[in-house]
Amino acid sequence: MKLSFITDEGTQDFEEAVRFAREQGLQGLELRSVEDKPIDRIPRTALRAWERRLREEGLMVSNIAGSFGKCRAGLDDMDKELEKLQRLCDAADIFGCETIRGFCFFIPDNGIPLSGERIKKELDKAEVILRTRGKKLLLEADPSVNTTNHGQLSKLLKLLDPEFFGAIYDPGNDLFDPEGEEPFPRGYEAVAERLAHVHVKDAVYDQAGRPVCVAPGKGLVPYREVLERLKNDGYEGWLSLEPHYRKDVRLTEEQMRLPQGASFSRGGLEAAAESAEAFKSLLEDIYG
Repeated sequence: MKLSFITDEGTQDFEEAVRFAREQGLQGLELRSVEDKPIDRIPRTALRAWERRLREEGLMVSNIAGSFGKCRAGLDDMDKELEKLQRLCDAADIFGCETIRGFCFFIPDNGIPLSGERIKKELDKAEVILRTRGKKLLLEADPSVNTTNHGQLSKLLKLLDPEFFGAIYDPGNDLFDPEGEEPFPRGYEAVAERLAHVHVKDAVYDQAGRPVCVAPGKGLVPYREVLERLKNDGYEGWLSLEPHYRKDVRLTEEQMRLPQGASFSRGGLEAAAESAEAFKSLLEDIYG
């Protein structure tokens, strides 16, 4: 398996992200926001320079962690999202990356999730772009969107072409799921057939019953069992660290909902290093 980290979990500085990856023995970076801009808003000249720099260091881009689909499902927002998707494809082309992260739109204000058919209607527009650009959109279950867990995501994926849509497995997100999906094995098995990427975060519940992120292996996700299952199933893709916590402050709900930018990254390197060390220890135990 290959290990990367989502850059803005630790820093907004590209060179600092490269140094961190090298120091931690990672094989790649997952790009979300850099230099206080979402990855789709970085000029192409900068992206090309970064691609050369990564090649020099022997590092890869594991995934383009865009925010496609973190919006309302509707004509005006969707037009903007499709423009964003084109820019994300441009970035993916530069880094030789075939995958882009996406979501299934914010739950409407009335609190009633959209049907799979309604979401598919919007994602069919994205498929036109993905088909033309030769990319795959990896959808992630998230408590703020219409697919709050992997079971719901699996039902949607059955409506979508597997050539252009896959799943991100993020067991830590299940600890935030309002329906309380079990991260493993239930969450994993729901998306195993369409699994293309894994995000690594962990959490515990505080005295008020609210989830609080911690280093992987220190919380409620049974990562040892997850890794053993991935190994047995022959998964050879990326595991990407997304700690979602800081050592000195607690991230706000809005920062968790739309993670990006300098305020989100502030103080993140220490937590990212702690998470990397903890997770590498688990990997060593399982893979030797």
